[in-house]
Amino acid sequence: MDDRIVKLVRKYWQSIRSEIENALFKTWSEPELPLMEYKSAAYLSGWLKKHGFNITLNAGGLPTAFVANYGDQPKPAIGLLSEYDAMPGLSNEAVAEYKPNGQFAGHGCGHNQIGSANVGAAIAARYIMEELKIPGRITVVGCSAEEIVYGKVVLLDKGIFNNLDAILTSHADYQNGVLSRPCQSVFNGEFVFSGISSHTGKPQSRNALEAVELAVQSIERLRGHHFPEASVEHVIRNAGTMPNITPKEARLWIYVRHQNYEYAQRVYHFIREVAETSSKLTETYFTEQFISACHGYMPNDVLANVLFRNMELVGPPAWKQEDLDWMRQLAGNFQAPETFEIDLDIGLYTDGLDPYGQDDGEVSWHVPLGRINWAIPKQIPLHSWATTALSGSIAGHRGALMTSETLALATIDLLKNPDIIDHSQKELKERLGKSKVPKALYGGFKTLTENPEAFWNSTWTL
Repeated sequence: MDDRIVKLVRKYWQSIRSEIENALFKTWSEPELPLMEYKSAAYLSGWLKKHGFNITLNAGGLPTAFVANYGDQPKPAIGLLSEYDAMPGLSNEAVAEYKPNGQFAGHGCGHNQIGSANVGAAIAARYIMEELKIPGRITVVGCSAEEIVYGKVVLLDKGIFNNLDAILTSHADYQNGVLSRPCQSVFNGEFVFSGISSHTGKPQSRNALEAVELAVQSIERLRGHHFPEASVEHVIRNAGTMPNITPKEARLWIYVRHQNYEYAQRVYHFIREVAETSSKLTETYFTEQFISACHGYMPNDVLANVLFRNMELVGPPAWKQEDLDWMRQLAGNFQAPETFEIDLDIGLYTDGLDPYGQDDGEVSWHVPLGRINWAIPKQIPLHSWATTALSGSIAGHRGALMTSETLALATIDLLKNPDIIDHSQKELKERLGKSKVPKALYGGFKTLTENPEAFWNSTWTL
């Protein structure tokens, strides 16, 4: 882009910066669980509507998902993803110490920042489209339930991404930069074991907790020989209330991660067989409640280069010394590190593998996707109370603001240069080769959309 357009984009972005900052704090202050993000979805879609976007609520049948469109021409169509779900048990005040605020959830992955930053970028870009009469369309997809790798898988299956030519998004991580590298594929489900409740003084064989414990022990024992390369994590839910009551029901929630989708699928199916065998040995009843599966990221160097050249115009997050001092204190209170590390530069990352799994990975196998990261201190893990504190602080917002401005520039860059989009789509086809992408996999749609509370209190059934 020429300098005149760059200056114009940055001017419009600065004009709404205060609105972005308000959104960062507003969505952080009212954290909501996946599939229950009613206030956040209403706030963000309402903000977009105020700035002239056409809003479709209940996108894909998900009550807390939405689609916002601006632009009269269907092509080129640039999508920006907005996330806003929080996580259970990670509440904290925006202070540099452990101080839960009593809320059930907390933004321990910074999705209040993704939602607000990406929406702000779309709004700024929309005014440039209007002033310069740039043809095309900007679409913001409000995506619920990323933390259970669910929302975008459903939205993809329902056709919400069908008419987009390229997608841009962002996330917190440990580097300021642009990523064009894979992450983990994920298979995700809950196994329910049902037995007979009784007094533990006279043990009964049909003990649901015993079935879960046998399954977990067997999985751990078999891991080294059968699936040593996969990451398999679990939690036990609804596993009893008193030691003197044999639990009638216990639930085992499993995440399987591996770069290769087919390998992760095989491991998940193997674990399901182990769990079902454990149920038979303990004479309990077994039910699988599949949640979702998603591919890891399909890299796209074309979009990554566009994002990075615009990030170079913005530079790294504009931290002040008091911001760095505050983050150093937070990191010290979290795990008392001897050293404090945070990325102060920007970079383009094309090598390696990210250890996480995200549901926009599934989308990236169908539509070219580019992603920006902003850095948090290396001593602070994602999915922690410390990240919740950071996500609600001015220091934590500097990275999201850098991301938002970069995304606004990149959106206009792509709209002004649709040939770049063509190249990104060609790259996607070349990377896919002859691979046939399987249909999006997910379960429990009726229950999870009509009664998500049951999912979170561990009483849901298919």
